[in-house]
Amino acid sequence: MASDKKMNATYAFGLGARRGVAANDIVELVRRVAMTYGVDLSDARLCALESKAGEAGLHEAARELGLELVFLPLAELRARKATAATHSPRVQAMFGVGSVAEAAALVGAGVNSRLVAPRITTPFAACALAKRGEEESS
Repeated sequence: MASDKKMNATYAFGLGARRGVAANDIVELVRRVAMTYGVDLSDARLCALESKAGEAGLHEAARELGLELVFLPLAELRARKATAATHSPRVQAMFGVGSVAEAAALVGAGVNSRLVAPRITTPFAACALAKRGEEESS
């Protein structure tokens, strides 16, 4: 069971990843986004599509970063796709959402969340950052 602190994380890093992604690729990307946007990792969680739950690299990255890793249903990501900032036709065709990373960040940060950082991509992964809505912070 996740601690109350993690359940109430202010920030959610949404992740998109290719099959077999290495933990260090995720760790480096999340740290880069956190540093760029001044986010304290102790107040964040990682979120990814539930179909990625078997990816060892995601689990290893979460352990190394000390973050909760939440897997989200595709239907929830599709419900937030209109608030994503970027759009990949390839990802849209595969998942029905233009940015898995952005949608995962938004869903992971809560109903009234807002995108802080649009997806940043590497050849292996994508990471976006969302912040919980102020009315959800109590």
